[in-house]
Amino acid sequence: MYIPKINLETDREKIVAFMQRFSFATIITAKNNLPVATHLPFLVTIREDNVILTSHFAKANNHWSDIENDKVLVIFSEPHAYISPKNYGKELNVPT
Repeated sequence: MYIPKINLETDREKIVAFMQRFSFATIITAKNNLPVATHLPFLVTIREDNVILTSHFAKANNHWSDIENDKVLVIFSEPHAYISPKNYGKELNVPT
């Protein structure tokens, strides 16, 4: 991914803090040379000096199968409008 020098951040603590603050991200893969993207909430942690991204796909979303053996791109951006299923009046909802 091209990042202009003026926008390049190399301070790992700042990068991790940004990802933790704005944890709703887009995970992108390529399937048959076409991009596939899913918006997901992530938990961002440090384990044994590695940045660990933890999330989950909706059961009906087959995108998970594209990440098992291939590299992915995860894009964290600023404020979002993630709505937890806890805010809905009935069970069995997915986030929006």
